[in-house]
Amino acid sequence: MRNALANGSMPPLKLFGTAARYASALYTASAKKSALAAVETEIKQIVSLANSDKKFKEFMEDPTMARKKKLAGLDEFCKGGKFSETTSNFIKVVGENGRLSELEKIAECFEELCMASRGEVKCVVTTAEPLDAAMLADVTDALKGHVPANSKVIVSTKVDPRIVGGMTVGIGEKYLDLSLLSKIKKVEHLIANPV
Repeated sequence: MRNALANGSMPPLKLFGTAARYASALYTASAKKSALAAVETEIKQIVSLANSDKKFKEFMEDPTMARKKKLAGLDEFCKGGKFSETTSNFIKVVGENGRLSELEKIAECFEELCMASRGEVKCVVTTAEPLDAAMLADVTDALKGHVPANSKVIVSTKVDPRIVGGMTVGIGEKYLDLSLLSKIKKVEHLIANPV
C-alpha cells in the first residue's frame, strides 16, 4: 500500500459499489504502468462498440454463454483490437467474474477517477431544451462554485423534456434538482396532503 501511495497509483477518489471497486483496481493497475490515458481511451472504445454493435453487446451480456467460450472470445477480441496488456487483462477478469454487463458503469467510474487525477470534475446538466452557448457558459461559471478550488469543470449536457423546465445537475456524487417538474411535484404533494 505504501508503494502505491508513493508512486501515485492510488485512486484520487473514494467511490463505492461493485463497479467502483473494479474501476479503482483498473486505475491502480493503469497508474502503476503509467498508462492511464491509453487505458481510458481503450475502455471508452470498448463501451462505445458495445453500445453501437448489437451482436457484440449480446455477446458481452449473455449470461448463458459458457465462461470458457466467452473468455476465448474476449481473448480474441482483445488481440484483434490490439489493446494494451492492462486493458486486455482487465476485460478478461471482468468477463471471468461475470460482470461484463456492468462494464459501462465501471467505465464511468474509471473516467471519474481519471478526471479527478487531472483535476477535472464532471458535471452533467440536464435541461428540457438544449442550452445555447451563452447559457452553457453561465451554467459552467455557476458550477465552479460547487467544485474544489483549482478544479476544471467539464460539463456534459443532456436533454430530457420530461423535466418541463429548469435543470438537474450531477456533480460527482452530488445531485441538484432545480427542475420545474420537482417544483410541480412538491405543489401536488402539498395539495394532496393539506396541513
